[in-house]
Amino acid sequence: MSDEHSALDPAVQYLVTEAKRPVTVDAAARERLLEVVRAEPRPRRDVPVVAWLVSPKRFALPPLATIAAAAGLVGIGVVGGYLINRDGRAPTERPQGAVVASQLPDSSPSRAIKFVLVAPQASRVSVVGDFNGWDAAATPAMRQPDGSWTTFVTLEPGRHVYSFVIDGAHFVADPEAPIAPDDGYGHRNSVVVVRGASS
Repeated sequence: MSDEHSALDPAVQYLVTEAKRPVTVDAAARERLLEVVRAEPRPRRDVPVVAWLVSPKRFALPPLATIAAAAGLVGIGVVGGYLINRDGRAPTERPQGAVVASQLPDSSPSRAIKFVLVAPQASRVSVVGDFNGWDAAATPAMRQPDGSWTTFVTLEPGRHVYSFVIDGAHFVADPEAPIAPDDGYGHRNSVVVVRGASS
């Protein structure tokens, strides 16, 4: 260690020597410091959280932020009122004891879609998809005299992924429909797009 110390620059040697020297504090100065610390009041820890939460607080917002907050509250009230009174009538105009079922102007009704699979060798066929929870028993198809299987499913407007299930075990994509990407289980499903009333 002394060899390393002697190899250092003299200024660095001085700093190292001073850093290793023990610090001595005047006993009178130490006592004065402790008196000041003891005189400080202890922090209060007995304030309940609820009392702190309900105590009034003061804060100030810039004028622009105040206007923006007020506009946001008015907007929430307008949208909330619209959602509560969607049919456009005031609550006092509604018939008492009757349920008002209204259709929004931009909503589209469901449509019946026909699914057909030619599979004369099958003993049973069903349609599974995102519209029936992929349940093979939910939507069975009927055998037709020409060997095809048909069923109708009422679907909401939008894109739906589906497949046929032959004999409860074999998943088959619809050869007449577009193919969806692989479902992660090695199956290729089909896609049907149900258009709304205005499209």
